[in-house]
Amino acid sequence: MSLFAGVVSAAFLATDCHLIDSALLWTSRLWENSDIPVIISSGLFEGNNFLIMGFVFTLGILIEMIRYSDAAVAFVAFTENSIRSKKAAETSSLILSHCLCIDDYLSSLTVGSVMRHVTDRFRIPRAKLAFLTDSMAAPIAIITPISSWAAAIIGFLSENGVSEHRDSHTLLVATPSNVYLHILPYVFYSMTLVFSMWFVVRLGLRFGTMADHEQIAEETGNLRGGKEEHAEELADHHQTGRPATIIDFFMPLGTLLIATVYFLLSWGDASIIGGSRSLVGALQNAPISSVLFAAGGISMAISVAYYLATRMFPLKTMINVAAGGIKLMLPVNAILLLSWTLGGLLREDLHTGQWLASLLSGSIPAYLIPLIIFWNASLISLALGSSWATAAILFPIALPMVMDMMAVPAPVSLEQMPILLPVFGAILSGAVCGDHISLISETTIMATTSAGCDHMDHVRTQWLYAVPAFVGTSLAFLITGILAEGSPTTMLIICAVTALGTSFLMLSAMHLLHKRPKEAEAIS
Repeated sequence: MSLFAGVVSAAFLATDCHLIDSALLWTSRLWENSDIPVIISSGLFEGNNFLIMGFVFTLGILIEMIRYSDAAVAFVAFTENSIRSKKAAETSSLILSHCLCIDDYLSSLTVGSVMRHVTDRFRIPRAKLAFLTDSMAAPIAIITPISSWAAAIIGFLSENGVSEHRDSHTLLVATPSNVYLHILPYVFYSMTLVFSMWFVVRLGLRFGTMADHEQIAEETGNLRGGKEEHAEELADHHQTGRPATIIDFFMPLGTLLIATVYFLLSWGDASIIGGSRSLVGALQNAPISSVLFAAGGISMAISVAYYLATRMFPLKTMINVAAGGIKLMLPVNAILLLSWTLGGLLREDLHTGQWLASLLSGSIPAYLIPLIIFWNASLISLALGSSWATAAILFPIALPMVMDMMAVPAPVSLEQMPILLPVFGAILSGAVCGDHISLISETTIMATTSAGCDHMDHVRTQWLYAVPAFVGTSLAFLITGILAEGSPTTMLIICAVTALGTSFLMLSAMHLLHKRPKEAEAIS
């Protein structure tokens, strides 16, 4: 609703508050951004936005097949014999999150529900499970090139002036998929948080309200921080034609990965399969929207055939599962379509980036731009509870704003403005950071539901663990602004060491500060 309101408001302002003209403007832009006119005139694979939305729908169907078949439960059962301690149970949760990296919704909805019976056995509180689930979902998905996030980011870039073709709308001359791959090392919050999660789990760090929940669970067996336990199902089991196996888990994920790699190499004209480009050149030049759409379609077709052939689902159930997957992703595609429309209105009609640049020029040093954008993105995402909406708001503003502030005429290349990659990384880092700790975030609510945890307990216990990652990321973006004109490799190494070192030191200090009063109390 917030994005739709933004689209309507932007169109209203762009037409000088004429009601009918504004309605015609935003409806025509929605129609154009669906790419249906392009597909009618030029063919299916010319409509990048349509291909991205198609990939998201196929991903939704794959997600529903994995969920409905209880394949993730089979994966946990397969590894259960090796889970003999609390640390091993928490580690298994992290590993499962990595395996479900293709979508943050899939990870948020699945990890908690299938890991509950394992973590309950080792008296791990539900708040801790929700924390492990939530903290790994979006941060991993956003840096996974075959995820729904990858498709969305490439769409944001292509709709906001990033193109390999020079025309009147081009601001940055580059392939959107190539820019996305170059952004990944600058998504410092995701990197810092994921490594910090492993650091917390493997070293057994605890502090704050989370430590109280863990102590209550260990001493009393109550997994809800002392609150009344509820009778519940540990997972949403479904009626299927046969028990799930480990193959059922890896079939959709494996075919998606293999198909994506094949189409990247094939359509990128890689030399290793008879083409003329190097591996890096092929990855940079492959039409990523077409690749993801084709790979998703192939994976879906193979997985449907496999589940039907092995009698996991009858045809009627498979149709219902597919419908459920499409329904799951309808809000996601609505967000994408509204995001592209809002971006165009902000960029082409309201010129918001240039207006902000005129306000900020001379008052903010260039080296602070990535840091300020990270902070603003975090606040917007925290308030909206949506990382995608945050990216939709900031991508059309950031690029023209930075170009105007630095007095660089369009179009530019990444070599001319190396600060653009940290700026894009700051948008994505802030979007994930605010969404991670937001009270109203969809993924936060999904993780809470999946883990069977009280929502406010999850929010209260999680935020303190995000602070070290936020501080470390802030320092990293400050450094990128200062060293933007230097060697990218050297800068990234310094930033990674700073972000991770800061987060690890703060986590360790918080653990020790919590531990000392407990030890003194035990001695007395």
